[in-house]
Amino acid sequence: KISEVLNKKRVRNSFYTIEFKEVQDKTFQEISNLFVKENINTIVFVDNKKPYYILTPSDVLDILINHKDIITIKEYIEQNQKKLISINKNKTLFEAYKVMRDFKIRHLIIVDDKGEFLDIMNFEEFTDYLAEIALRDELTGLYNRRFFEFILDKYKIEDKEIEKGLIFIDLDNFKPINDKYGHHIGDKVLQIVAKTIEDSIRRDMDYSFRIGGDEFVILIFSNKEIVKKVANRLFEKINNIDIDGIKVKCSIGYAHYPTDSEDFNEVVKIADKRMYENKKKKKT
Repeated sequence: KISEVLNKKRVRNSFYTIEFKEVQDKTFQEISNLFVKENINTIVFVDNKKPYYILTPSDVLDILINHKDIITIKEYIEQNQKKLISINKNKTLFEAYKVMRDFKIRHLIIVDDKGEFLDIMNFEEFTDYLAEIALRDELTGLYNRRFFEFILDKYKIEDKEIEKGLIFIDLDNFKPINDKYGHHIGDKVLQIVAKTIEDSIRRDMDYSFRIGGDEFVILIFSNKEIVKKVANRLFEKINNIDIDGIKVKCSIGYAHYPTDSEDFNEVVKIADKRMYENKKKKKT
C-alpha cells in the first residue's frame, strides 16, 4: 500500500502546503519566496485541508519566463486551470504507478480517507523505491541474492585496496522448526535473526543479505579482527534466541580480504566452506 511506502520514507518530500483562502490575493512574487526560504520545489494549495492546486517547478519556470509573477495567486490559477490528480493512501503502489503513467504526471497527491491532503509522491521517488524493493528480501528487509551477486561482482574488480570480510550464516534447525510449528513461526525466526544481524553491523557502511531460505551473508568493511569479533558476537546472539521456548541455532564461517586471500572470489569460497565445516562438526 502507498501508506506503507510513506511510512518508510527516509527523506521527506520538499513541498509546502498553504490554505488557498489565506494567500489567494497575494502575488506569485510573494509566494515564490517560499521556494528559496523553505528550500522546496512544490507548493500545494489546500481548501479546508483538501488539495486545491499544485505548483511544480515547471509552473515556476513558466511564470518567470512569461513575467506573471506580479499577478495574484487567484488570477494565476484561474488562468492556468489544471486537473488535480490524487489517490487514496490505501491504494497499492502499482495503482499509483498506473495513475501517474496514464495521466503523464510526475507529482501524485496522496489523500486520506476524508479526501484531505496527506503527502506527495513524485515519479523519481517512486522509481527509486521500486529499485529498492527489487533488491530487498520482502520478509526480512535485508538485501536479496540478486543484490549480493551484484555487490560481489563490484568488489571483485573495484576497491581492491579496501579491507573487507564476509560472514556466512546458516540456521541449523530451521526446517524442523518450520515442520513442527508452521511457516508463520519460521517467518518470525527469520525476521528476528535478520534484526539481530542488522543490529550488529554499521547499516551506513556494511551490507547484510538473505541469500536463501535460512542463509545469510554479511559484508563488513574492516580488518580481520573486527570481522572475527562480529562473527563471534553474532554466533552467540543467534544461538541464544528463544522464541516461546523454541531455540534457534546457527553455523557461521568467515573470511577476510586480503588476509585469507588476495582473490576476493577465493575469500567468498573460504567463508562459505568454513560455515559448512562448522555445521559438519556439530553433526559428528
